[in-house]
Amino acid sequence: MAFLSLPKVPVLRYYRLLRTYLAALRWPVLALCALVALNIGLQLANPQVLRVLIDTGHSSSAAGAAGLAALFAGLALLQLFATVGADYAGERIGWTAANRLRGDLLEHCLRQDGSFFQKHPAGELIERIDGDVRGVSGFFAMLTVSLCGNIGLIVGVLVVLYYENGWMGAVMTLFVAAALFTFGRIREWTLPFWVRMGEAGADFYAFLGDQLAHTEDTRSSGAEAYAMHKFRQILRQWFPRHMRAGFGFSLMWAASTVILGLGTVLVLALGTYLWTGGLITAGALYMMLFYMGLLAGPLDGIRDLIASLQRAEAHLERIGGLLAEAPVIRDPAPEEEAQLGEGPLSVDFRGVNFNYGGESGSVLSDLTFSLQAGKSLGIVGRTGSGKTSVIRLLLRLYDPAEGAVLLGGTDIRRVRLAQLRERVGLVTQEVRILSGSVRDNVTFFAPDIPDERIVEVLDGLGLGEWYRTLPAGLDTVLGAQGEGLSAGEAQLLALARIFLRNPSLVVLDEASSRLDPSTEEKVQQATNRLLQGRTAIVIAHRLNTLRGVDRILVMDGGKIAEQGSRQALADRPSSRYSRLLRQASGKETI
Repeated sequence: MAFLSLPKVPVLRYYRLLRTYLAALRWPVLALCALVALNIGLQLANPQVLRVLIDTGHSSSAAGAAGLAALFAGLALLQLFATVGADYAGERIGWTAANRLRGDLLEHCLRQDGSFFQKHPAGELIERIDGDVRGVSGFFAMLTVSLCGNIGLIVGVLVVLYYENGWMGAVMTLFVAAALFTFGRIREWTLPFWVRMGEAGADFYAFLGDQLAHTEDTRSSGAEAYAMHKFRQILRQWFPRHMRAGFGFSLMWAASTVILGLGTVLVLALGTYLWTGGLITAGALYMMLFYMGLLAGPLDGIRDLIASLQRAEAHLERIGGLLAEAPVIRDPAPEEEAQLGEGPLSVDFRGVNFNYGGESGSVLSDLTFSLQAGKSLGIVGRTGSGKTSVIRLLLRLYDPAEGAVLLGGTDIRRVRLAQLRERVGLVTQEVRILSGSVRDNVTFFAPDIPDERIVEVLDGLGLGEWYRTLPAGLDTVLGAQGEGLSAGEAQLLALARIFLRNPSLVVLDEASSRLDPSTEEKVQQATNRLLQGRTAIVIAHRLNTLRGVDRILVMDGGKIAEQGSRQALADRPSSRYSRLLRQASGKETI
């Protein structure tokens, strides 16, 4: 991904891109280059055979003429195989390299903090990772190798023409230079059109992804008419940009057609003059006309490649813009790295101030509290009080503007992200079920967890009966939206994920707020087993889910309104927690 740090000089940027993503494909690339070189050589050799056949056909024997014809056919067949082989190798190399770039883009996005995903909607990121990469996939192999191959063929034709007749070679050199200059100027003029068309496409997919993800909200609020109005508005913005980009390609196609027509007339006129003057043979005249037709192929190819390069450059600029957004949350430098201790972890917030980028005011203000290792803390407060922001800082999805968050006495900014994710487990109210097997959903594709351990955990959480009804056991495929699973079963699967990871700190973010009382009781029993021997932080709207916690922290407006022992706060009538208990009576949410 370092190629994007260069100045915006296309040649250097393309070279760095090729070196980055084709380095591991050295042998396939060399094979592709060999096939392209063979193809060029055969295209240059065949007209020479025809020339000999025309010049000597009337004086040679039938056997000699048949031999030349057979040689011509054999070379043409070999050229066909070389062309097909180059096309296959180019496609394979292009897709392999493009998939590596897709992987880098996805990995880059996954390392970002939450503000990145607020800035870039899911639909836009899908278009960047898939659409833009698909737009440059041809660049990795055939775009570059074919460009070199076409230029090589042009140079070979000019060398042969110079050898045959210096005047013809000089005239054709000027013709080719004029054609390439024209193509280059048109490319510079039309490139911004392709960039703007790509931006409009990303806006469209971002809008589409957002609407499809919130279909129920749109329909329930009667906003279908607005959604369709916005849809048509985006299309109206996209269409003229697409037309301008298409006009640029049409202009280049028209220019190449005129240039090649003029070139054919020029060669015919000059060749006829040389032939009538006795300076070349009839076979040489035919060979020159053949080579002029042969030049049309690479010039057309360069025209198409320049058009492809325009699209690729537009996609590369957008990919580069995405990769230029460096992750805010990073692993510490090796000399600053610290390891978390074994066993349950203590939690300390020390003078933490925090706000989300672009928002005025602080979401959390001077937040300070401590939780001993192996103890549990319940955080309560009304919507917007900052409860979820505490969890996001604890998981280091964001960093505080001021202050520090410590686990086991260690600032989490000094802990590698992989270790932090391993030692802290999170269960949210929005359980994400992957489109995959039961095994994949509870292990998150970890290959080292035996099936026996998975079944043991499912039994311990009360999912054994459900598991034994599955048609393919752990290989049963679950839908991406958890089709066929009740809310309680999905929540228990989320707890199973945490059990298998065996973290030192468990965070429950309103994990039972959407469950009915009966199902909530089952989940609560499973949760109690999960929290044994671990530090726990529980955020809940239903206060009865905090019955087993050791301490309570009441938040209001991003500040701590009250904290202390759960039992002591409950027994003191003047405490906020006690008043909340009386208001809710263990039945209502706050």
